[in-house]
Amino acid sequence: MSCTFEVEALTPGFGVKLTGFDLESAIRDPSFLKDLKSLVDSRLLVYAPGQKLSPQAQQDLTSSFGPLANIKWAGYDAHHVPGCEWIKVISNGLAPDGRPHGDGNSSAQIWHTDATWEVPVSHVAFYCRQTPEPAPKTGFKNMIAVYEALPDATKHRIARLRAIHHLYPKQIEVKVHAEGPSLPRERRELGFAHPLVRRHFGSDKAILYLPTRRDSVILGMPDEEARALLEELWSFAESVDCSIAVPLRADDFVLWDNRACVHNREGWPEDQSRIMWHVAAFGESSTPMFPRQSLNVIGLSPEAASKVLMGEEPGY
Repeated sequence: MSCTFEVEALTPGFGVKLTGFDLESAIRDPSFLKDLKSLVDSRLLVYAPGQKLSPQAQQDLTSSFGPLANIKWAGYDAHHVPGCEWIKVISNGLAPDGRPHGDGNSSAQIWHTDATWEVPVSHVAFYCRQTPEPAPKTGFKNMIAVYEALPDATKHRIARLRAIHHLYPKQIEVKVHAEGPSLPRERRELGFAHPLVRRHFGSDKAILYLPTRRDSVILGMPDEEARALLEELWSFAESVDCSIAVPLRADDFVLWDNRACVHNREGWPEDQSRIMWHVAAFGESSTPMFPRQSLNVIGLSPEAASKVLMGEEPGY
């Protein structure tokens, strides 16, 4: 018997809330998984509050989007979920034996995409187990919508640029973002170079795909110019009204497209504990929306074709 559920839009074009079903049972229904993938491709985020979900079920569900990634902190003596190697517990709390429940703290976080300094994960699932009251909100922003809102001149300027996403300790924390000094250039060159405009294979739309650090290296661009451009793009992204903020409480589940969304969170008092199960799936490597080698110059004069190939005229 096929699983049925109710779908409510969270915003006109971004995110849906699913109710009226049992997620633990639904993941055994192939038609539900097909519907879920379609919703995530088109709406980028699904939120299902009040679900009773086993650790194995969360792993199984997320694995339907790709191979699971080990995202736990290396060498950190945390409990996580015994027997479930792919669940990273995000928590600032301590277990009765004094060991951490998982990785993390209670700090507020800036907008960011997970794990971009390597092959980034494509989809992320959170399942809330415990939270302070009032529950801190987790925010999500649609970076496809941000790209679509960019001025045409900016789209042309960034179409084929690539930025190196380097690893900076605790870079997503608000205080570190505001006060952390830049690393030397040779350190900022260690990381994956991703296109600023990435193709979203679920919808074939363009994503504004930004590194978390505003001092990131943009290939072929001086540092001062690169920083000014990234500050401009992030400032624009923050100004676009295409966000969702969800106060996740115990038994709430949310799954989102990490390629096309950035997320942040509010902080909470350190003496209160929040526990979140976090599972992530690998997807494809980042693909530029406008790769130079695929420019179509068929039918153009040699002069016009040369301008397109040299970037003087848009080839899209």
